[in-house]
Amino acid sequence: MLTLFVAVNAQIPDVVTKAKDNATTSASAKAGKLLTQFGGALKTTSLLSSFVPQKCGWMAKAGKVTDAVGMASSVASLAKGIKPDMFRTGFDVNSLDQTAGTIKTLSSAGSLLNNLQGGLKPEALSSTWATQKPGWETALGLLK
Repeated sequence: MLTLFVAVNAQIPDVVTKAKDNATTSASAKAGKLLTQFGGALKTTSLLSSFVPQKCGWMAKAGKVTDAVGMASSVASLAKGIKPDMFRTGFDVNSLDQTAGTIKTLSSAGSLLNNLQGGLKPEALSSTWATQKPGWETALGLLK
């Protein structure tokens, strides 16, 4: 009986470690998906003409993002590609860009992306965004 207890007890830390690793991998894999989901919801007419040809490249790169720094950088570069008149009054892209340079956690990067989303006028996004937004915001909140 003692041998069985020792064998099971020895495996518990390994199971906990694997569960944590899976949760981290899952969250980091979501970062790219959340970026591309939002980027895909942006209307092409909301983008600067200089950024329109770059959007496909941005989407491909953003889809591979798995860390906080990459996510923050993607958010900042996307924000710079949006027409100024698509932002709500008072939204500061330069401030967002500066904040992006200080991001250390996926949770903070998710908040930065949500900040960008909240700074846009509704007409900057596709009509389907309203139905996607609640699930997207929930997933952003799960980033750790």
